[in-house]
Amino acid sequence: MNRKTFLTTIGVGAAAALARRVRAASPKARMPRRAVIPAALTPYDDDLRVDVAEFRRHIAVLAAVPGVSGIMVNGAAGHDSTLTRDERRRLVAEALAAADDRVRILAALRETKGLPTLAPFAKDAAAEGAHALVVMPSANKADEAWDGARARFDSAFSAANLPVAIYQTGYDTETLTRLAALPPIFAIKEGSGSPAVFERNLRAVRALGRDVAVWSTHSSWLLADLAVGADGILSGMGSVAADLHVALAEAVWRSDLVAARAVSDRLFPLTQVFYRPGQDAHTRMKYALKKLGRQQRELVRPPRQPLDDAERAAIDRALLESGLLAAAGR
Repeated sequence: MNRKTFLTTIGVGAAAALARRVRAASPKARMPRRAVIPAALTPYDDDLRVDVAEFRRHIAVLAAVPGVSGIMVNGAAGHDSTLTRDERRRLVAEALAAADDRVRILAALRETKGLPTLAPFAKDAAAEGAHALVVMPSANKADEAWDGARARFDSAFSAANLPVAIYQTGYDTETLTRLAALPPIFAIKEGSGSPAVFERNLRAVRALGRDVAVWSTHSSWLLADLAVGADGILSGMGSVAADLHVALAEAVWRSDLVAARAVSDRLFPLTQVFYRPGQDAHTRMKYALKKLGRQQRELVRPPRQPLDDAERAAIDRALLESGLLAAAGR
């Protein structure tokens, strides 16, 4: 009996429940502390609908990169603010199917105007079988203080019995450390925006003795964060350069500074073009994937705008300087 026939026989609901049990029992269900995790982009078709086939191809390519431990979906790299609840749920399911248990799938959560709580999104992700959740930064500055932060995380905890990662941008060190002490928390995507704050937060979380992973999302200075002690990388730029992120992290982990600097030199032109002021970084990354032959389109939904020719030319140059375009044979 093939997989399709089997799933049809037992029913979709039973199949999903079975898949969740199998994943929970698998040694791969636990995300390793040392990890490289690309944040996936969300492709659209000509009618600006989610292009499921292209998304599955994107996930499959990332999952096949040796050293990639997981993939995050529905985050800022995926332009989550333009996605409906149903689209977010489907993207989790499609990512799991495309990854085929080779890597873990982390579902990012963020409230919308229509759904001002994380619970529905957490419940959807758990129902589809996500391995873990990532609580994204809130648009409400009040949620960066302890009471607001705790309420948001409690909403996710109550809706899904899954490990939860914190996407850190605005919490002060005390609030971040108190959150990291909560039992469901297993990791932090650290994006405080300052090498000094990163190190302070890293040391405070380490002092808890809870084995909470701290992954850098500072794509413009990953080498510095890894050298200080980051456990890995969780970044949207991994959607384009996952192999380089793996090479960088592994070089630091084996204390090979020469190799790490060589990889960092290749990443530098990419960070300078993706993260410079002006256009949205992830819109630029969509074009890069198209240029590399990994996606058919670079389309974005409003309010984001397409790139102009000057932007595309700058990305072309960066891809050449990084060696990615040459590696793609273009």
